[in-house]
Amino acid sequence: MKNGTASFTRSLWLRRTLTAIALIFPMAASAATVINYDDGSTYTLAEGEKIFITDKRLFGLTQADGVYSFGEKPANTKRDFVDEETADDYPVGSERWCELYEPWSEGMTFNMQWYIRACPQWGG
Repeated sequence: MKNGTASFTRSLWLRRTLTAIALIFPMAASAATVINYDDGSTYTLAEGEKIFITDKRLFGLTQADGVYSFGEKPANTKRDFVDEETADDYPVGSERWCELYEPWSEGMTFNMQWYIRACPQWGG
């Protein structure tokens, strides 16, 4: 009788654990990738979209009407959001940017790291 109870308990624990994993995993896997540019604009990647970040020229293979060609890929100029008020007005790390930036308003982001490095309030 004890073996049957232990087996049932293990089985119940295993089912609960797998259910919890099944519920948590889709939430973690559905996050969007957002690129924040220096000028304040952003671009959100579509699902399955691939990007390459480089300051060099990028080449790739393309196919059109059954013909393959190798050539330079154009830079991505698409943006989701451009903040007209702050775009290029105050470069990140400038004195005016330091005055306007609200520390920790976005959490620990690249902007917050720049704030810590560049702004005199943090010894930058």
